[in-house]
Amino acid sequence: MSEDRFLNYLSSLPTLARYDTGQIAAYRRACGQRLAESKGCQAFAAISSRPADFLVVTLVAQYSSDKIEANKHHKGRQNIGSAWAAYCKSRNSDDDPHRFYKRRQEALAKGNSPPTIPSIHERFRTLLDAELELDGTGELAYRLRGLVRMLVAEDIPIDVIQLANDLRGWRHEGRCVQERWAKAFYAPPYVRAETEDDQDDLTNTEDEPQDQEEEEDNVD
Repeated sequence: MSEDRFLNYLSSLPTLARYDTGQIAAYRRACGQRLAESKGCQAFAAISSRPADFLVVTLVAQYSSDKIEANKHHKGRQNIGSAWAAYCKSRNSDDDPHRFYKRRQEALAKGNSPPTIPSIHERFRTLLDAELELDGTGELAYRLRGLVRMLVAEDIPIDVIQLANDLRGWRHEGRCVQERWAKAFYAPPYVRAETEDDQDDLTNTEDEPQDQEEEEDNVD
């Protein structure tokens, strides 16, 4: 497997946060913007030409430099779906997706009025339908910025390497990334664990359709 310079860069962010807090701050301000319009971020072009990669690093930068330096922003094998489920549970135990939808199903089975779906659950469902533009902007970038900031406020980490791979494959027509996030959010904890184990078998083939579109767009 060829070396992936951007994934190595993500792994080195704790060191960067220690010695160059100004760069982390520049990434933080640039979240949701195009690289060409982002002040203090132009050197990133030497690391990766993928707009989705730039979006990832600006999302990770929403965590404080201290958190990144201590590696507290990163937790292996937790995608955005499982991280948002953890956020819902930390906010209100009744909003834990597994518990909530189990109660809702039981109410429907008994012919009772089901509990109203929490707005933070609706927020996640809207996220799954959001589009990521070829330049790394769009509704998904906007919604992820707000969602990650809420995770930051609750000290809930994410798997930054998985996030990079997921956003590279977001535009794939099979919507496999969206499906994995949905399973991680809605499924019981033991099913979430099995879903995360399945990620070890993933290849980078789902990146290819997006990369091809980007190349064709650049030619035009």
